[in-house]
Amino acid sequence: MNKQQLKGLAGKILRVNLTTGSIVVEDSDPYLFRYFLGGRGVGAAILYKELAPGIDPLGPDNKLVFTVGPLEGTMAPGANKMSVSFKSPATNSICWSLAGGHIAPELKFAGYDGIIIEGKSPKPVYLWINDDKVEIKDALAYWGQETHQSEDAIRAEIKEPLSKVMVIGPAGENQVTFACIQADHFREFGRGGGGAVMGSKNLKGIAVRGHGCIEVHDGEKLEELTRNVNEILAKHPKANARKAFGTNEMIDGINALGFWSTRNFQEGSFDGVDKINTASYKNETVFSDVSCYGCSIACGKNARNKKNPYFSAAVEGPEFETTGLLGPNCGIDSWNYILKATEICDKYGMDTISAGAVVALGMELYEKGIIDKVTTDGLDLKFGNGEALVQTLENIAFRRGFGDILANGTKTVGEKYDALAYAPQVKGLEFATYDPRGAKGMGLTYAVSSKGAHHMTSPTMGVEIGNNNRFSEEGKGALVAETQKYMAIVDSMAVCASMRFALSLNQQMRLFEAVTGVALSDEEGMQIGENILTLERLFNDREGFTRKDDNLPTRFTEETMTSGASAGQKVNLNPMLDEYYQVMGYDKDGKPSKSKIPYFA
Repeated sequence: MNKQQLKGLAGKILRVNLTTGSIVVEDSDPYLFRYFLGGRGVGAAILYKELAPGIDPLGPDNKLVFTVGPLEGTMAPGANKMSVSFKSPATNSICWSLAGGHIAPELKFAGYDGIIIEGKSPKPVYLWINDDKVEIKDALAYWGQETHQSEDAIRAEIKEPLSKVMVIGPAGENQVTFACIQADHFREFGRGGGGAVMGSKNLKGIAVRGHGCIEVHDGEKLEELTRNVNEILAKHPKANARKAFGTNEMIDGINALGFWSTRNFQEGSFDGVDKINTASYKNETVFSDVSCYGCSIACGKNARNKKNPYFSAAVEGPEFETTGLLGPNCGIDSWNYILKATEICDKYGMDTISAGAVVALGMELYEKGIIDKVTTDGLDLKFGNGEALVQTLENIAFRRGFGDILANGTKTVGEKYDALAYAPQVKGLEFATYDPRGAKGMGLTYAVSSKGAHHMTSPTMGVEIGNNNRFSEEGKGALVAETQKYMAIVDSMAVCASMRFALSLNQQMRLFEAVTGVALSDEEGMQIGENILTLERLFNDREGFTRKDDNLPTRFTEETMTSGASAGQKVNLNPMLDEYYQVMGYDKDGKPSKSKIPYFA
């Protein structure tokens, strides 16, 4: 197979060594994109081949592998995701994070299917990709700047107002373990600490401008498939709810079902929800819609508190996960403080999920008397104290006082204060906003994910609610396995997860064929998804991960939910774990066989 036999590829991979300053352009491997599709899958394959076991995630031997898929830069609906893969400083496991917006297609237009960042620069720099002209440029003037400020300054320096820029903020520079990479102001590569890895390399940002186009195999078929998907989206109730309210359309339902993270997951429903429900979000904060490249939903929402802006906070979002972790999970029932906390995470470059989780853990430690005002730098770190939330987030970004401890994540905090039982994390990555006691498949999802407790590796809660079996453990191993495979395809095709409302597995395979010329059956697609999962687990296996790491804190396995619609529930993990391993063909310790992956056999 040569490049001409796999259309849709830009054809080149950019390899940049920041230690030596070398910039090398390599040919994209069409076999790699055939067997792993793009995005997450290709990123995992590159990391598996190129990273030695045991490296320091914040050392020069780690790599940042930015990858897109064949669909990016075409009219394929929702094909706007870029993935970055790396060894995570939060978990010491493989990690990937995705961001939408417009930077992924811009990279394709510039002629690249990916960027591999190696080594460490002796001084702050940024990378400027202008079609086939690539430069490493001095970023000393931007070091220490906030994300929006430095993004705008870089764009002004290169004199390309239409360029797409991704940067880190002070949190990344200070190597906060959940620092993110910010793109186009409000799009984040959020989970796992990619911003910290970027900061450890003295890389402030990457700017991209492209003027090329992408050749596809069958343009007429691609146009037909795109039209069909957009017609389905226009009529789909869930897609229309996203169009109206963004992901916050989920607030009322998840809270009513009793598994919305509240006060560090001590409860599953929030008594202040009426002040921050779906309707109040729309009526009190949203002033315009935002769409990513190639998306007809426009679920992004520009928001500020219309009645009483707190320090003029204006953000895109916040997304449902952000609302949950910075809101009810910290006992906050005010859009003022949720928006302000979101703004702080955006401008300093921190993952809002992990940030909200670690502050909430600090709040519980404070209320239990495990820490006091001497520890918290004088802050009254109680649930519901919005001012304390805001100040603590600032302290985390700059590693000041107690913020320096929290900057290492909930697992480290839990270990320090003998509080791992209620530190909401798996492998060091914090839970999303769904309490797994209210949807048992999500408990298994958190436990077995190679990157830690991330909901989108296998978002089973919708199926569990629809099937009215969210409290049952039976069959959840098979459900999680199938959902994981499917999501590995979505992430590797690099399409937005919201396209799932209209974009079936078969339609994704047909889009892949229309763009690349390679026909894949649904069964072949699912096998690729399984191969990607296997590869990720093999990466972790050689890092020393075993069944003991596929676990949940005892708050969720031993403590029952005390109130709400999920009252009386806890997670019985081991039977689900046994079933999952059996379905996936792993041994009893969760170890897969390398022979399951043809490309690496």
